[in-house]
Amino acid sequence: MKGEQIHGHRARIGYTVAAVTTEVYPIDWYRVVPDGVSLMMITLPLGERSPEDVEKCYQISIESAHTMARAGADLVLLGGLPINISKGDDTVDELMQNLENEIGVKMSCSALAQVNAFAALGSKKVCIVHPFLEDQSPRHGNHMSGFFGLEPTGVYAGGSSLVALGTLPPDRALEWGRAALAANPDADTLYFSCPHWTVIDAIQPLEDEFGINVMTSLQAIAWESMRKTGIDDRFEGFGRLLREF
Repeated sequence: MKGEQIHGHRARIGYTVAAVTTEVYPIDWYRVVPDGVSLMMITLPLGERSPEDVEKCYQISIESAHTMARAGADLVLLGGLPINISKGDDTVDELMQNLENEIGVKMSCSALAQVNAFAALGSKKVCIVHPFLEDQSPRHGNHMSGFFGLEPTGVYAGGSSLVALGTLPPDRALEWGRAALAANPDADTLYFSCPHWTVIDAIQPLEDEFGINVMTSLQAIAWESMRKTGIDDRFEGFGRLLREF
């Protein structure tokens, strides 16, 4: 009976949140997953992204995976690409496999979700939009060419900060995406990094307007979470990734 079903009767997804506050993510998550897919979150103290902060978050991520497994998660996905790869680009697969063996629950992470999403879309040349200050642009470009192994055609910095992400209006991603693509017309994919600002409403309009792939970290995380838990639902309105793969 419907009244006896829990919110996550199709899948319960555990997620570690790498953000100062968690405001936009759960709102947009529940817009792109079907009923019956729930989200359990543990927030990491990322702070100012210092090496000490990242190491602390890495260790808490490991502990959180065990906690969410005990709570009954069907999949645990570790958030925060810089945290995921903090021990080296080549350590991520081994970390996920070791944790999966330890906790007895399927594992993934933000980094692998995005690797898999880029592969599904066939991305080669990627234009990056991030909401942070310009000094974060080299880091984003390096991740694209290094960890992802793709060609960054350009990086657009929105100029906001971690603590202000919840104040960005929904049309900001559309505005910044158009500006980024105007400056980088040879990209085959537009990538919005960071899942903690409102981006999902820009995906379909930008794909329609420019005829390219648009991938966001939240979209990739939701897609990975569903596919790894056997949910093959397809969705209109949030881009090719959720519609075709």
